[in-house]
Amino acid sequence: MIRLAFSFTTKEIVMTYTHLSEKERYHIELELKKGISKKEIAESLGRYPSLITREIKRNTGKRGYRHKQAGRQVIQRHKDKPKAIKLTDEVIVDITTLLKQICGYLKLHKSILLHHETICRFIYEDKKAGGELY
Repeated sequence: MIRLAFSFTTKEIVMTYTHLSEKERYHIELELKKGISKKEIAESLGRYPSLITREIKRNTGKRGYRHKQAGRQVIQRHKDKPKAIKLTDEVIVDITTLLKQICGYLKLHKSILLHHETICRFIYEDKKAGGELY
């Protein structure tokens, strides 16, 4: 769905992208069966023609474009997409060491006994409350 945002200072329209919904995919399937052009489908959904063309190209199976199959293919492509791995073994060792050092510091200087997982829970709770410790 295209969202329109108006900037009153410059009087321009800014379009932002959102993913196709299941309803929109179903609409595409029905319109294709009727023989409606991709451009007309795009206009009826308020989408760019290139988005509709790309959607059909990527998600058409042996029996044509089917909305449920298209949705499953989109989800599977997202799952298969390579993810950046930030937590390497070395980083995990560093984090664990530093958390244990914090616990050691508190024990030595403040007489407070904490487990490193208590600190992790504190950071997580701070994040849920809108904090920036994470």
